[in-house]
Amino acid sequence: MLMGGLHFKEEVKLMRKLYYFSKSDLSFKAVGKGRLTLVMVSLMVLASLLTMFSGYFGLDLFGLKSLRADSMSRENSVLKAQLASLDRKLDAFQKVMKVLGQSDEQLRTSVNLPLISDDLRKAAVGGVEVNRDYGVSVDANELIGNATNTLDALERESKFQRESYVDIMNKYQNNQKLFAHIPAIDPIHDGIITDGFGMRYHPILRMRLMHEGIDLVADVGTNVYATGDGTVSYVGPRGGYGTVVEVNHGFGYTTLYGHLSKPLVREGQKVRRGQTVALTGDSGLSTGPHLHYEVLKNGVHVDPTAYFFTGKEYDESGPYTAN
Repeated sequence: MLMGGLHFKEEVKLMRKLYYFSKSDLSFKAVGKGRLTLVMVSLMVLASLLTMFSGYFGLDLFGLKSLRADSMSRENSVLKAQLASLDRKLDAFQKVMKVLGQSDEQLRTSVNLPLISDDLRKAAVGGVEVNRDYGVSVDANELIGNATNTLDALERESKFQRESYVDIMNKYQNNQKLFAHIPAIDPIHDGIITDGFGMRYHPILRMRLMHEGIDLVADVGTNVYATGDGTVSYVGPRGGYGTVVEVNHGFGYTTLYGHLSKPLVREGQKVRRGQTVALTGDSGLSTGPHLHYEVLKNGVHVDPTAYFFTGKEYDESGPYTAN
């Protein structure tokens, strides 16, 4: 048993050695450590030389270039497929932006804003297409270039559209204030007009004069309502108009209420449409109890009846409400 183990160890030692055939002795001899090291170094130098010469002369001794080419080909195929999908999505997004542009025109019309001309829109969203080399195949390079240019154009167009929507919203909010401030109701409930706007024969002065407002007959003490939101700019006597209340509504509108018996507001006070601001009377140059009512637009007297709208009720405790 012991002898068998020794023979096995000897065989393992022999397997660990490297042998060569000697022609002079016609036998196999073990390679010494020095010679073994020389052989290994020689093999490494030979491999390095082969790699260097294959690279210099464009040779593919180990098939590495073919592997790289196949890998790049597969990557390019995947890239082109993804870019083609992106291009289709960008086309769909461009159609959405076109629809938004059409909606923009409708919204601008609804808030009384001028439409944006095609020339102005093109000038705002236009740009210079840039051709770049992305270091890929020609087809992939073209797809990347088209996608980049489309994205740049969409970015400019979305920014332009966003700014337009801001203008529309600002105009809409301003319109809401305007509609609330326009003098749009009768200054007294169920008032009957006895003298209209324009030239007339003055009943007291006995001559033709411009009547810059309208007269509505009413008993003394009838509620007089602010015809729009605004700020009281004057309360007190004013010549032949007697006691008056004047309201500045903003947006160029001013209203005057004359021949009053009692003002119910003070200068600087904010009022809302339908709010009671005074009581009718017979003060000033008057033939009897009535209300003289004027509307001025940018300092010019206009016919108040042009601003009367039906379907309104008056609430003595606050602003009017719609039917």
